[in-house]
Amino acid sequence: MAAILGIMAGTIFLLYSVYFYKIIKEEPHFFELELLRSLANWMISAGARSKTYLWMILALSILLEIAYFYLTLAHIPNPVITLFTYIIILLELFHLSRMGVAFHRFFKGQYLLRQVFSWPLERFSAGLFFTHSLLVVVTLLFFS
Repeated sequence: MAAILGIMAGTIFLLYSVYFYKIIKEEPHFFELELLRSLANWMISAGARSKTYLWMILALSILLEIAYFYLTLAHIPNPVITLFTYIIILLELFHLSRMGVAFHRFFKGQYLLRQVFSWPLERFSAGLFFTHSLLVVVTLLFFS
């Protein structure tokens, strides 16, 4: 199970490193705009199925986060990482709940696509996930 945690943490670290780099360089807006354009183009090409796909992606991300946090809490007995993990869990409960409400409003026609994402919250969440995954990888490599 520690290997699965290592793979998950390493994947999160690699995926978020590009965004985190853009945040540090103070250029996240261009990257976020490109993400938004890509999402809009994909939704246009997918048509009505995009609604189902987005809900499935949100559900899958919730399941993956549950697995990642469970594995972290089960395999890393470090109190600092445990506290950090609980803080991120609370943030992600808020973040994913907000995303669910925003998707619901978007699909009812109450939000524009650009209103679905709270970019400051996305940046904060990405920074925490990047840092957490780095700590998990380092802990697994050097302290387990």
